[in-house]
Amino acid sequence: MRGIARGRMSPLLALGGVLAAMVVLAACGSSSNDDTKSSTSGGGGGKEVKIGAALIGPKNDKSFNQAAYQGILVAQKSDPNLKLTSTLENKETDAQRTDAVNTLAPLNDVVLGVSASFGPIFNVLAPKFPSKYFINVAGYTQDYHKNVTGFANDWGAPAYVGGVIAATMTKSKTVGYVGGAEIPPTVQGANGFAAGVKSVDPSIKVLKNITGDFNDVAKAKAATSAMITDGADVIFPFLDAGIAGSYAAGKASGKDPAMFKLTIPDCTSYDNIVGTEVVNNLAATSVMLDKYVKKTLKPGAVFLDLQDPKLQTLKLCPKYQKDAQVSKVTKDTIDGVNSGKIKLPANAINARPAYPYQEGFDGPVKNAGKTG
Repeated sequence: MRGIARGRMSPLLALGGVLAAMVVLAACGSSSNDDTKSSTSGGGGGKEVKIGAALIGPKNDKSFNQAAYQGILVAQKSDPNLKLTSTLENKETDAQRTDAVNTLAPLNDVVLGVSASFGPIFNVLAPKFPSKYFINVAGYTQDYHKNVTGFANDWGAPAYVGGVIAATMTKSKTVGYVGGAEIPPTVQGANGFAAGVKSVDPSIKVLKNITGDFNDVAKAKAATSAMITDGADVIFPFLDAGIAGSYAAGKASGKDPAMFKLTIPDCTSYDNIVGTEVVNNLAATSVMLDKYVKKTLKPGAVFLDLQDPKLQTLKLCPKYQKDAQVSKVTKDTIDGVNSGKIKLPANAINARPAYPYQEGFDGPVKNAGKTG
């Protein structure tokens, strides 16, 4: 069985409940001092561990980047020896990500990159900084490095569930997927969503537009508006801050198409949100930092699918939890994936590496002893 074993409470699950409280913290506004101050009480006087973070987008996007940033704050609060020295935001190109890592690595003990797009950067730069440790949230390196741990969600798994739901709900037999940057999670999500739709009804038309930016509101609005014009009545925006554009397009159309959200649940910003592809970056980030401090973080990669709903799932909003048909098809699909009855397409999940990796943080190490 893949993922974290059922019936066992891990530190990661205990941290899952702090997500809502931390979202409130961020909504109230984080000052620039968040990046520099650290606690000086407790902790037993261990060695200070300096952390430098690089994000693909802004740390207040109410989604992917914000959740990981808050995970660092949770870890820092739990362990006074951790100190977040700087957070470099909106690193949208390989050149910017490379510059960010080259800036952070000499000054910190740990460099944390938030996005699968940091995997290739770490793959090149980690060997140049052998005394530093690199943590990749939502990605992993092609090659094994003894100073790198990657955490990679199978983004296509919850998106597959979303596709099944969309196919169940559509009246026009046309649905849409609006993606952000064209990186592995976006592609996995698109493939998973389309596969879920086609598993219900191959005749349903699936529109797709990859805007190239998770946070560009104008691009998201234009892409979503075009899909609504083309008849889509259920849309999956695989976006961060840019999702505001999709919501605006839905409202402006007067057709109120059903939509989904990414990472952090929010059932109030748009009148017809079906649910959220929940990816608990907050918990994952804080646990990896905790394990690093305790010297229990294993180099290699960690993968997660749908085995634990506190970590990754498709969570319905209350309106649709009460809809018997939608609720049933959601549960049945998740159960089918977890039991192996439903096989996700290979292009909707991460390819497992030839080097050591785990299925879940508490899972056994596979390919143990292999380093290439």
